[in-house]
Amino acid sequence: MGIPGLLPQLKGIQKQVTLKKYMYQTLAIDGYAWLHRASCACALELVMNKPTNKYLQFFIKRLQLLRRLNIKPYIVFDGDSLSVKNRTETRRKKKRLESKMVAKKLWSVGDRDNAMEYFQKSVDVTPEMAKCIIDYCKRNSIPYIVAPFEADPQMVYLEKMGLIQGIISEDSDLLVFGCKTLITKLNDRGEALEISKDDFSALPENFPLGELTEQQFRNLVCLAGCDYTSGLWKVGVVTAMKIVKRYSEMKDILTQMERAENFCFSEAFKQEVEFANYAFQYQRVFCPVSNQITTLNNIPKPIINSHAEIVKIMRCIGSVVEKGSRIRKGVINTKNIDHKVHEMIAKGELHPVDMASELINREKNLRARKLFKVDLLVGESNSLNKKAKQLPVDTQHTMLKRENSVDNKSTSPVYMGSPATISSTVQSVV
Repeated sequence: MGIPGLLPQLKGIQKQVTLKKYMYQTLAIDGYAWLHRASCACALELVMNKPTNKYLQFFIKRLQLLRRLNIKPYIVFDGDSLSVKNRTETRRKKKRLESKMVAKKLWSVGDRDNAMEYFQKSVDVTPEMAKCIIDYCKRNSIPYIVAPFEADPQMVYLEKMGLIQGIISEDSDLLVFGCKTLITKLNDRGEALEISKDDFSALPENFPLGELTEQQFRNLVCLAGCDYTSGLWKVGVVTAMKIVKRYSEMKDILTQMERAENFCFSEAFKQEVEFANYAFQYQRVFCPVSNQITTLNNIPKPIINSHAEIVKIMRCIGSVVEKGSRIRKGVINTKNIDHKVHEMIAKGELHPVDMASELINREKNLRARKLFKVDLLVGESNSLNKKAKQLPVDTQHTMLKRENSVDNKSTSPVYMGSPATISSTVQSVV
């Protein structure tokens, strides 16, 4: 979730702004970041797999704020995970599971306050939760997209394309991907901090980020640690800045550090750095103009023409669905990609991980399960009981499709006004 220690070093160029500054502009929103914020109010329900509409309420209130200021939101959700990020994802999953165990124990002995703290730490934001927001966006003509993989490069791509004018997120990684305008620390009053890439040159001499090339910036975060590298022991962003200013090439940096007694790193770290460079530059994104899969930046021909490099880069940018085979492969030539499947993922129709399955709204799914259980309990008919035992998943799926068909009949915009209106809007979506 960002580069440790980076934002404090950028304090000198962080501007206190209000969202009024972005009137009549389009801003990308990190959908999972908002879902994480929203989950604090309903952590118990999410972890214990109970229905809740509180995270949707959070979105509606935030979108209401943007609407009052005539700001057009463009919500971007994460898609599938990258293998190059397995170490980070595994660590986070372990922490969530440990927190869940502690939360349950504290809850069972009546320590509710401390239990809630650990429930919040154990929440796992899912595509099914994102689908709940997507359904709301569809009903209200709010632009959104599910990225093929990570939301960060997808949002930066939209900015490069001129489809948005800024990005609302808490993730400083965006600056490494090439974000020009990062809007962070947004509160309910519409106040935030703005970090502009154009202001890097105004940073002090002890952290001259504006003097670095894009490659040096990537080298800096790789040394200090990011989602793709473990970083080096006792090397933070300030020390990393001194190193990259002295040696511009990573191979020179590693050579010199191998000779030093106070630095130690493994061969695995060298590979992490190589993979991180690929991930920051060439991740897969979805173009909403052409409705096709592409990459954040064009992959150079020397890499494309090297089988060894292609094998490496696939771990860093993600495999895509091959046309004809309908399975994920390391396809580079866009002509061989099944863009229609990826378009359905981008629209939230197919699950971004299990692409053979329909993506189903979490709350509708739980509601359908509850209705299904009630039907079994009351024993409406022997035939229903028999069918339910044989095909429980199909039965639930049919019920969900019936609900979706009813919901899709209502396409008129919903006014986001009073709490009562918000409540009724929530109920209609979930």
